[in-house]
Amino acid sequence: MRRSSKLVLFVVFASTGFSALTLQVVWQRVISLHAGVDLFSITTVVSAFLAGLGLGSLLGGVLADRLGARRSLLAFAVSNAAIGTFAWFSIWLFYDLYRSSVSLVDGTLSAFAFNFALLIVPTTLMGLSLPLVARGLVERIDQAAPMVGRLYAVNTIGAGVGAGVSGWLLLGNLGFLGAVRLAGSLNLLAAGLILTLWRTAAPAPAAATSTAHAGPALLPAPGRPWKWLGLYGLTGAVALGLEIVFFRVIDALMRTNSYTFGHLLSLYLLLFGAGAAVASRLVRRTGRPDRWFLAMQYAVGVTALVGLLVLIDVPARLGIGGPFDRHFAVDGYTNGGYRLDSTAEILRLGMVNLVGPLLIMGLPVLAMGMSFPFMQALVSERVDTLGRRTGTLLFANIAGNVTGTLVVGFVLLDRLGTSGSLRLLAGLLVVPGIAAAALAASPWRRAALGLGAVGLLAGLVAMFPSNARLWAYLHGAEGETTFALAEDRACVTALKNVGADDLLYINAASQNGYPFDDFHVLIGLVPTLMHPAPEDVLAVGLGIGATPYGMSRDRRVERLDVVEICGGAVQLQGVLAHRGAEESDRLLNDRRVDIQVGDGRKFLLSADEPFDVVTVDAVRPQSAFSGSLYSVEFYELVRSRLGAGGILSGWAPTARVLNSVTEVFPHVLEFTVANYHGARFYLASESALGFDRASMLDRLGALQPDQSFSRAQAQSIERFLETIEPVVVRDGGPPAPVEDTRLNHDLMPRDEYFLNNPALAPVSR
Repeated sequence: MRRSSKLVLFVVFASTGFSALTLQVVWQRVISLHAGVDLFSITTVVSAFLAGLGLGSLLGGVLADRLGARRSLLAFAVSNAAIGTFAWFSIWLFYDLYRSSVSLVDGTLSAFAFNFALLIVPTTLMGLSLPLVARGLVERIDQAAPMVGRLYAVNTIGAGVGAGVSGWLLLGNLGFLGAVRLAGSLNLLAAGLILTLWRTAAPAPAAATSTAHAGPALLPAPGRPWKWLGLYGLTGAVALGLEIVFFRVIDALMRTNSYTFGHLLSLYLLLFGAGAAVASRLVRRTGRPDRWFLAMQYAVGVTALVGLLVLIDVPARLGIGGPFDRHFAVDGYTNGGYRLDSTAEILRLGMVNLVGPLLIMGLPVLAMGMSFPFMQALVSERVDTLGRRTGTLLFANIAGNVTGTLVVGFVLLDRLGTSGSLRLLAGLLVVPGIAAAALAASPWRRAALGLGAVGLLAGLVAMFPSNARLWAYLHGAEGETTFALAEDRACVTALKNVGADDLLYINAASQNGYPFDDFHVLIGLVPTLMHPAPEDVLAVGLGIGATPYGMSRDRRVERLDVVEICGGAVQLQGVLAHRGAEESDRLLNDRRVDIQVGDGRKFLLSADEPFDVVTVDAVRPQSAFSGSLYSVEFYELVRSRLGAGGILSGWAPTARVLNSVTEVFPHVLEFTVANYHGARFYLASESALGFDRASMLDRLGALQPDQSFSRAQAQSIERFLETIEPVVVRDGGPPAPVEDTRLNHDLMPRDEYFLNNPALAPVSR
């Protein structure tokens, strides 16, 4: 193949990486609409995705060696055409079919099997890529490690660009359907270009299978290099475990929003690809790739600890203070942006969005990427077995990735927390450090290097901050004795004292606080007071507890289900109760209240009995995955779960949210709470909503013997009901014509993306 043709193939391979990551991000988001956004659901999707890639790598390796160089390129073209075709029709499969089947896949094994069945075909086709292209390009075995390393690098860099572009531009502007069709079109275009190259490529000369090579002699690989493949699998498990930990810390650093995941994944993959690119040049110059591979793995462990230590200790020693206590702008209910009115704020934004993430994961991820070309050199033996060896190598690493994802996601974060998980994972990498030392020439050098490797890593592990100190720093609460932390596999939940309030933080983003404010209590209290017989009610979101507490105060309520995705929020209710919060104590000890940890939308999908009242007061609309609770389709789901005369109540943070509610429900009222920044909430129903002020005040008065509220709050709520004039948004007639751009949809969650870009945010009804 001519040099220009090889260059085109490298560009094509980068574009398929772009497409693959775009598809992964979108498919995961679409599946989560019905599978849920708790860690269990996301982990099963990621694991199923990785399993398909691993299977494809094995199959691709076998095919590549059987097909030979020229036909491997043809197979690569066919696989891309199939991926592109699948992508064009994937939304029907992942959205419509999933929605009709979700009630059948509640169990752990059934959910994994269903996700696996959905993803196995396209991910297997993606997994074929590297073994096929490697076999198509490599002519001599000495080219294997550098050539495959470069291929791996450009594909990973393309994937990094795909993660960034899809996260920052495609999802918000094209929606999920437009994004997958664009990605699928790239695969179809790639297939066409590859076919053109295949037609012009000459048959490989006989010398292509030669094992001769120039340059430094590579360490002879054994005929069965299982020890290296096994080691690469183990280090792959550590690598994915570290990725989860890095993302958790940086997500908190950046105060999570819809752009965070794409931003972080893009940085991670670009760093990984850069490491592979650098090592693909170095591998030509070394005769001992084993030493380099082991040294890189040890470097991952050391730098994973050093980065966070520098981030935490250096600013404190310089007297700068942590740049992590950012707050939403004053107009936070319509604008998710941050103030940019000072140099200090701009510097803080640069710190948390770029400098901080690079300090935390820059060096370890570079070292991870550098490991691949050296491992490829260790297992490559002959050109005619290159496909199988490359596929097996990828499979070993991906199998480790799946193991690391499951162990860290389901075990370590619950048992050890973020800090403990990071220390354990980094500490495990002392093993390759000792192994690298054992390859030294003399006994005394082996002993010195081994002791040095153990001592350095052990010292860093000992110096690393505890879980409490790490998260106190990330919340700007170091030294505060009232700071309370509850971490589990889904969230990091914290209580921080701010003035006279205990403020709740979810993944380091501020929510609401205790004492309960009127606004959140009213979202739960008003619909129950309005309903003639609110017996079975549901609160989607516990938070600090204000909204479900408001619902529970009406003694006519016989059962209150509360679904909260962050288990730590339930634990912190106990902390508040222990500190003397009577409302939290009542809520936790009320036999009518059943608090469940899980995904609220998934709970509604499988709910059997209708509800009289449903409240949705869970997340800010600009938070990641929030679109699943603010869409037309979600409100249609709630409507189907309400009984006769049932009422939906929720926060109305934007005009799009209210438009979406009004599109579904024929009767909608809007309330403004003046003493809470003028924030608004709505009541919606299929039946007429008669605002009977006298009846509601009578029912409110019946609560006082229970001492439900403080005297001041009881008077404030009573004054609200006496004076409020709700706005009738829709009163039984057809909905007012609204452009689709003024609505949120499952597959086009505009508020979730646009609220983080103030220039796109303003929308009126």
